[in-house]
Amino acid sequence: MRAAVMSMIKNMTTDKENFNMKKRALITGGSRRLGLSLTQALLQDDWQVIILTRNSSPELEKLRCDSLEIRCCLDLDNPEFEQTIKQLASEYNTLDLIVHNASMYEKDPEIGADISRFYDANYQIHMKLPAIINTYFADSLRHSPTKNANIIHITDIYADNPNVDYILYCSTKAGLANLTKGFAKKYAPAIRVNSIQPGPIKFLPHHTDEHKKNVLSKTLLSFEAGFEPIIKTVKFIVDNPYLTGSAIKVDGGRSIANK
Repeated sequence: MRAAVMSMIKNMTTDKENFNMKKRALITGGSRRLGLSLTQALLQDDWQVIILTRNSSPELEKLRCDSLEIRCCLDLDNPEFEQTIKQLASEYNTLDLIVHNASMYEKDPEIGADISRFYDANYQIHMKLPAIINTYFADSLRHSPTKNANIIHITDIYADNPNVDYILYCSTKAGLANLTKGFAKKYAPAIRVNSIQPGPIKFLPHHTDEHKKNVLSKTLLSFEAGFEPIIKTVKFIVDNPYLTGSAIKVDGGRSIANK
C-alpha cells in the first residue's frame, strides 16, 4: 500500500514538473479567428497558452484545459489597465513567446463621426497595448528556460502601402511595425522581435463574393489561404535563431501584384 501511494505521489510530481517545463506563450486577442486558431495549434504542440482578451468566446471556452489560461482583462479604457498588466506579468517567472494578435479592422469614420475616439482605439490596441506588454513581460522572456524568447507582432501589408479607406488603421499598424524594430534593438540578443504582415488570408463574414473575387484577382496566389500560413510562419520564426527585427509578408504576393 505504501509503495502504491509513493508511486502515485511520484507520478503527480512528474506531471507537475512536465507541466512547468512546457513552453509558455501569451497571445492577445485569442478568442476568435487567427488568435483562436493559433491557440489551438500551440495547445496541440503541447504549449501552455495564456490568452489576454476583452471577452472570451464559446469557441475559446471549448479549448479550456489545464494548459490554457483565459484572462479577460483587455479593457484599455480602464485607467488601471497598465497596473493590471504589471500585476499579471509578476505572476509568470518565465515566458517563451508573445504574439500580439489583438486588432480592430474598420474603415475610417465619416466626417462628423467621433474620429478622435476611433483613432485612440486603434492606437491603444495596435501600439499602446503591445508596448506595455513587451515592457512588463521582458524579464519573464529573459528567463525563458529554452533561451529562445520571441515577440511577434501581427501587423499588415498596409503598414507599407496604406489603403485609403483605412488610413487610421494603417498608420497604427505602421507604428506597430516600428515598435518591432525598436524592441528588436532594445532586447537583443536575449529576446528576438519580429513581425508578420498578413494579406487577404481569411475574409470576414460580411465580405461579399464580389469583394472576395476582386481582392483575389489582385493577388498573385489567388485563393483564400486561411490561417495555417500565419501559424506556420509563427513556428518558423520561433525555430529560426538568427531572425530578429524582420517583417515577413504572408500575403500571396498581393503587396507586389500590379493588376
